[in-house]
Amino acid sequence: MQKQLMAEHESRILVIDDDPGAIRLLATLLKGCGKVYFTTRGSEARTMAQAINPDLVLLDIVMPDRDGLKVCQEFKQDPLLAEIPILFVTSQTDADMETQALEAGALDFIHKPPHPQIVKARVSNYLALKHHTDQLRMLSTQDGLTGIANRRSFDKAIENEWRRACRNRYPLSLLMLDIDHFKQFNDRYGHQAGDDCLRTVAGYLATRVRRPGDLVARYGGEEFAMLLPKCPLEYALEFAESILADIAELEIDHTEGEETRRVTVSIGVGCSQNVCKGRRACWHEAHRLDQDLLCGMTSANLIRQADMALYQAKQNGRNRIEVSSMPLAFEEHSEGA
Repeated sequence: MQKQLMAEHESRILVIDDDPGAIRLLATLLKGCGKVYFTTRGSEARTMAQAINPDLVLLDIVMPDRDGLKVCQEFKQDPLLAEIPILFVTSQTDADMETQALEAGALDFIHKPPHPQIVKARVSNYLALKHHTDQLRMLSTQDGLTGIANRRSFDKAIENEWRRACRNRYPLSLLMLDIDHFKQFNDRYGHQAGDDCLRTVAGYLATRVRRPGDLVARYGGEEFAMLLPKCPLEYALEFAESILADIAELEIDHTEGEETRRVTVSIGVGCSQNVCKGRRACWHEAHRLDQDLLCGMTSANLIRQADMALYQAKQNGRNRIEVSSMPLAFEEHSEGA
């Protein structure tokens, strides 16, 4: 299950340097370490990092449009980027400058001109440390019974993905799933069988999250959540329909009396394009990353929408999909806020 949750991916290295020649040299030296992205403008660094979510950043300390210290501070103040390790690339050996860099949040230095073996060894070590840290972090946010992400992991993920969706102006979809008549299943077959049922459903759902940013989590009890960035409502509905059919085909027996049944689920679908429909303020980028409301709303609105849709699905007979049409209250933001 852990391998399903943390699919192998090529390491992503972001190089930020105003000298194209230095970038070409580093890209050559780092061949085999991962995929190298680059920008020559410090002012573009944060936006680019938010888009690619790098595993490591190599940052020039002196750049004309925005110096490396400022860029590093911006990364560390951004919840989406704060955990990314930063190595400064510099020709300076001034102790005060290095102290400032470390205080800004950098982990280490690569001195110019770069020594090929030292650069590759240092970058490889920090990438290995980053991946190990990611694995430990994943274990702390993993549901002990099913092996998929737990509620804590989901809460953090939806906040991060909501911010990305607002900033990059793409839809974010959320599926809330609940196993139908699960209490009766536990009463009839016992809690061990109930646990096996939860593991089977979770294992299937984990096979359906293949894109970066996709997440399946155990939301609580017999309820699961699936977070789908860059997924418009129409595709989220198609995705939900395939899940509904596939879980029925798992053929988990749920016989009651003389009636032979299979375990099914009810699904509620929410999407930011539906939550924010017709609201220009929904695509407004907040000036402060730590403020509670982004896009004129919060991720809680999306959760509430999907949860209300799930409630409707269960009220309307279960083993079905619903999209909530309930109007949601939100706080308006002016275009100049």
